[in-house]
Amino acid sequence: MPLSDLVPDAAELLDDWPTEPRTYQHGARAFEDLLTMAEIDALIDHDCLPNRNVRLIRDGETVDDREYSATPDMPDPGAVRRYLDDGCSLSIRRLQTIKPSLSVLRREVARETGYETHFNAYLTPPRQHGLRYHFDPYVTLVIQIHGSKTWPLHQPFVDNPVEEYENFRRRGFTPSERAYLATTAPAQEITLNAGDVLWLPRGWVHSPHNRDGDEPSPHLTFALKQRTLHWAAEEIAGVLTRHLLGDTEARDGIPPTRLLDSPEAVVKDVREILVGALLTMDTEEMAATLRRAALTEEPLPAPRLRYGLRP
Repeated sequence: MPLSDLVPDAAELLDDWPTEPRTYQHGARAFEDLLTMAEIDALIDHDCLPNRNVRLIRDGETVDDREYSATPDMPDPGAVRRYLDDGCSLSIRRLQTIKPSLSVLRREVARETGYETHFNAYLTPPRQHGLRYHFDPYVTLVIQIHGSKTWPLHQPFVDNPVEEYENFRRRGFTPSERAYLATTAPAQEITLNAGDVLWLPRGWVHSPHNRDGDEPSPHLTFALKQRTLHWAAEEIAGVLTRHLLGDTEARDGIPPTRLLDSPEAVVKDVREILVGALLTMDTEEMAATLRRAALTEEPLPAPRLRYGLRP
C-alpha cells in the first residue's frame, strides 16, 4: 500500500477521508529516496528547471517570469539562485515530471485511490515567509524534507471547495475573512521537522513560513484531488449525452418557433429523454465505466451502452 509509506493509518483513511489536520513522524531520513536538499540544490545550480516548473515567490506574490528569464523556456543562468539569496521562495511545480521516484509514487497512489495527484516542492530560505494565507481545493499531504517549517492553520471558510467552485484562486478572501485572519490566532499551529508529514484537508487556510529557521526549508506537497459526487454526476451525464448522439430521435431538429416561443416544452422533452436514459442504464456497466474513469489519466471514449429514451 504506497499511501501507507506516508501515513501509517492509510487503510483507515481510504474508508473515511479525515476532515481535520493530522501529523505523522517518520524520522529525519525517512524520505531521502523521494527528494533531498542536495538534489534540490543540484536542480537549481545546474539550471535544470524549465520555466514551466518554476514559480518564484516574493512577499507572498508570484514573481513575473519575465524578470528572470529572457526566453520562454528557461530562467536565465543562475537567476533562480540569485532570487533565493535575495529572500524569495521557490515553488517547483509538478516535480513528478522531473523526479522518477515521485512519478512512481504518484502513479501508485493514483491507482490506489482513483484520485488525480501531483507533486510540488517549496523551498523557503532561512527567516523568510512563502505564500500568504490561502486554501487549496484538494487534500494535501505535506512532507518536510529538510529543516523545519511552521504551519499556522485556520478552519475552512468554505465547505468542500473544488477547482470549479469556491476555488481560492478565483474567489480570494472576503473583507471579513481578511479581517478575521489579521486579528484571530490560528486554530492550530504546527511545526514540521524533517521526516514529518501533515495531512491537510481541503479548505483549511494556511500560510507556512520559515521565519525562525537558520537553514533552508524544503517541503513536498502531494495533492490528492478528491473525486466527488459532482464529478461522478458529470462523468455519468457525459456518457449519457454522448450515447444519445446515436439515437435518431435525440438528433431530431427543434423547429425555431418551438425553440424560441416554447422553450419550456423543449426542456420537458429533454428531461423525459434524460430520465429515460438514467432509469434504463445498466448500472453495473456504468459503475465499471466510472471506475475506469477514476483510474485513467486520459479521457475515455464513450462505451456502447443500450439505454432507452423513455422511462
